[in-house]
Amino acid sequence: MTPLVTTDRLDHVHLNVTNRTASIAWYGRVLGLRVLGEANPDPSHPVFLAPADTSRLCLSLFMGEPASGPNRNIAFHAKARDFVAFARYLPNPDVTNHKGQPLTAHSFHDYGMALNFDFTDPDGNHIELVTYECDAARAELSGLT
Repeated sequence: MTPLVTTDRLDHVHLNVTNRTASIAWYGRVLGLRVLGEANPDPSHPVFLAPADTSRLCLSLFMGEPASGPNRNIAFHAKARDFVAFARYLPNPDVTNHKGQPLTAHSFHDYGMALNFDFTDPDGNHIELVTYECDAARAELSGLT
């Protein structure tokens, strides 16, 4: 069967936030995302965020009430060295789980083929940091206290 269109990648994900300024700052501090282009001051327009080393869109922040319910994670990929570097910064007051408890370097989940940290942004949106370079990450993480 021939598809109607062939896509080459996921472009971006929409998130509702209650405070754009605070969310932009948090995504910058925690995930290294930056505003792409000029942010339109009109709150009905989204703000686009992307990793500092690329112009590809990643996150589109809209003003509004965040989604609720299960299965609303947004996963960001990291290489093993960056995953471990993140773990070294924990605990950090900016990084808490869905119960508001701080993550530690050993709060990650090991799914065999992937390791991940689950945490929330200031509006309670579920964020996941994942690496598939498990052997390298496990070796480094085992040495952290």
